[in-house]
Amino acid sequence: MNSFWLMLGTVMLVNLMGAASPGPAFLVVSRTAVGESRRAGLATGLGVASATVIWAFAMIHGLALLLAVAAGLFHLLQALGAVYLLYLGWKVFRHAADPLVMTGALPRGRGLSAFRRGFLVNITNPKLAIFFGSIFSQVYGPGYPEWVNLVVLAAIALDEVAWYSIVALIFSSAPAQAAYGRAKRWIDRAFGSFLALIGLRLLWSLRLAA
Repeated sequence: MNSFWLMLGTVMLVNLMGAASPGPAFLVVSRTAVGESRRAGLATGLGVASATVIWAFAMIHGLALLLAVAAGLFHLLQALGAVYLLYLGWKVFRHAADPLVMTGALPRGRGLSAFRRGFLVNITNPKLAIFFGSIFSQVYGPGYPEWVNLVVLAAIALDEVAWYSIVALIFSSAPAQAAYGRAKRWIDRAFGSFLALIGLRLLWSLRLAA
């Protein structure tokens, strides 16, 4: 039982460190919270968390072996992720000069749109396969029953939801939104450019792997 708690604590800690590291998911959640609303940021964070749990579930149940055998599948996911990041970057950059309109309540369909944005950012990120594959290969022992897998997935979900909720709450605060409103054009241009650069880097790594 001690080994179980050690394994669970290790998975939660490493996953939280991964979520807290700057990347596309963090950028999308923080920008949505500061540029749209707290509820939109929370919905985006929930989408990110849902995609992360799906990746973790897949890696626990053998996707790592499939990706190792079918390298083309991994490259396809990488290309889709790169294209989506380029699209998001272009969209944000294009609308950088638009006036800032803040709303407390989400209009119909906007919550789903915010959720989908976060979900797509992470579900098209094959680096999560490498991340969870490396974690589980180090701390998972053979023969764990399915209930252990479910507990691990629940712990990862708790990690993700808690972290991105904190991010959404911080970036949707009045001081953060006021600062963003004063420099929206330049912040959005930098944000859009950064997302596009991540996408281009993914495409470049694909070219090198070809």
